[in-house]
Amino acid sequence: MKNITDITITIFVLPILLVVIPIIYLFILISDGYPAIYKQERVGKNGKIFTLYKFRTMDHSSDENIHEEHYKNLTKAQTVEPSLTPGNPIRIENDDRITKIGQFLRKTSLDELPNLFNVLFGEMSIVGPRPLVKYESDLLGEYQKERHSVKPGITGLAQTQGRLDLSLQERLYWDLDYVKKYNLVLDLKIIFQTVMSVISRKGAN
Repeated sequence: MKNITDITITIFVLPILLVVIPIIYLFILISDGYPAIYKQERVGKNGKIFTLYKFRTMDHSSDENIHEEHYKNLTKAQTVEPSLTPGNPIRIENDDRITKIGQFLRKTSLDELPNLFNVLFGEMSIVGPRPLVKYESDLLGEYQKERHSVKPGITGLAQTQGRLDLSLQERLYWDLDYVKKYNLVLDLKIIFQTVMSVISRKGAN
């Protein structure tokens, strides 16, 4: 049922995407050059690595090691345990690697639209824990297997709770909570809440 829902929603919005995606693609090319699509290896269901597609929001010369170092600093001298105790947020404050059009795309979550191709390829779901880079996943230690027991999603329970305002511990808590009780009704609720979060730009980077 979850797979059928994913494909049905994707096909339903496909006509809109065929108009919106080329427009965003051209805006990125005109304002910041090639490439407009960013590809990155992420951890999928059962730990399988796949290529994630999204619109590029960072400068060509941006150093990806900055993101890895940021996450390692967040977990320095501690393990990541699921918790609702507030901690240091995931976001990198005042990240000057993000382009002007990238700022808009992130605030509106339009940078994630190409994720729908990953849904069509069967690598992602509309709803689920966000797919992690390998070094992010490694920080979760013993919780990796449970978190990756379902397909990663374009949006998830953690994203409706604050997106990048959450700490790694809070995000893990909500991701595992979703894994334990996900169902169609919850997925539809998360989709609705995600739309509301995007409109309000709550927790956007």
